[in-house]
Amino acid sequence: MLKLSINGLKTIFSAHNFKRVSSYTTVAAEASKISSSMVDYLVNSLGFSKEEAFVTSSKVSTTFKSTENPNSVIDFFKISGFSQFQIKQLVSRAPKILSCNVDNNLKPKFEALHGLGFSKSDLADIISLYPDGCWRSLNDHIIPTFEILKSFFGDDNEVLINALKKSNWFLGPNVKKELPDVVSLLQSYGLSDDQIKLFALRKTRYFSFGTKWLEPILIRVENLGIPRGSPMFLHGICALGSLSEANLDARKGIYKSYGFNDEDVLTLARKNPYALLVTESKLRNGLDFFMKEAGYLPSVIASVPSILTYSLEKRVIPRYRVWKGLKERGIQKVTNKKLNVDFVHCLSINEPKFFEKFVQPFKEKCPDLYSSYVKVARPV
Repeated sequence: MLKLSINGLKTIFSAHNFKRVSSYTTVAAEASKISSSMVDYLVNSLGFSKEEAFVTSSKVSTTFKSTENPNSVIDFFKISGFSQFQIKQLVSRAPKILSCNVDNNLKPKFEALHGLGFSKSDLADIISLYPDGCWRSLNDHIIPTFEILKSFFGDDNEVLINALKKSNWFLGPNVKKELPDVVSLLQSYGLSDDQIKLFALRKTRYFSFGTKWLEPILIRVENLGIPRGSPMFLHGICALGSLSEANLDARKGIYKSYGFNDEDVLTLARKNPYALLVTESKLRNGLDFFMKEAGYLPSVIASVPSILTYSLEKRVIPRYRVWKGLKERGIQKVTNKKLNVDFVHCLSINEPKFFEKFVQPFKEKCPDLYSSYVKVARPV
């Protein structure tokens, strides 16, 4: 057995303690750079914990010499409709805001935004999300940017604020040019204003990539046979925007390896482009089941591609066992209607309706089907 001498243990512990002392010394050196008065101010004025105040204070290289200006900033935010939580959140994100000049910096910007139709609560949300706006030029950036956003999102400020919560890109330096360019491009491909607005809320990052990135995606969607102006065109953009050309070719290759021809693949894409996003393993497992177990031809699957997006384990297989079991046992009535529906229909209806129609009525007559389905698809 390996033994350590007392001196050896002392050496190890000494080295360990030296590392800890060095670490504490470094932290202490950093802490010494932060004004304790600012830490105390954040704790006493805004309810920061010591730890939160230390982290927030470390974000600024200088500190205030008196509490007069930060007090005036906090008072201004309070009378402007900010809650205590919003002020704390704002200062935590951008502590240098406490050094802003209220009369020359903050008031003019708030008044301008009020003039654009934003309420106090709107501004509290906007500034909390985007404190950098307090340092942007009022005439060169803030007013023209919000005028463009208002013209795009309309008079519903809640929609605009929801967009800002998804991405600060809408308030970035390039949005004044990039947003109109993207909108114009999408309009040229037949998307309505409502569709474009919905697209902006769902896939903001696609807008931020600009027209040079977006236009090739639009061309690829059109090449799949989804016509401009079709309601499915927007879904095609959302799908292909997340799929590289190489991955798209790989998905097509999988379908063709299962007997799909070019027209089948195009039909599938036109019906549900999200079927192209199914992972390769899930796609292969799904095609194996629907073609080998359920006996569907490629043309049938292509006509209802949504079935490939469902969970095989939690939805498809449990429902198939119930549907097949009822047919094999010759049960012909389901709530006074013949049980002659196709399995695809069973997959398309929601869970409560499927359970009510195909499972619950046969709890006593087919307890095995009932119990196996409940165990997998409706666990407690």
